[in-house]
Amino acid sequence: MPRDNEPAIEVEVLEIDGAAPPPPRDPAAAALAGIDIDDTSPPGHSAANWQRWPGQIRTLPAWWWPLLIIGGTFLLVVMLTLGVLAAALLLVYRMVRGLLRALFE
Repeated sequence: MPRDNEPAIEVEVLEIDGAAPPPPRDPAAAALAGIDIDDTSPPGHSAANWQRWPGQIRTLPAWWWPLLIIGGTFLLVVMLTLGVLAAALLLVYRMVRGLLRALFE
């Protein structure tokens, strides 16, 4: 971000990884054609086609499943451990409370 006293520097990209950059799009022509210039989705998978989103959300790449299974198993073990710990603390509390009631009655 240029400061007030510094001039703005403009550059033109000539090449990225050995390939020329795509030509700049005309916003007026894109609007007439129904193309969203800010759409960063890959070609052929326009985010403007919202009717295809549910199917794309449900289909995960195959490499996600081991991660989900391991993560889910870890989360289940942590939740079960916390549940057993809470039950043990509740049992100790009730035993101490019962002992104190028996001693001081």
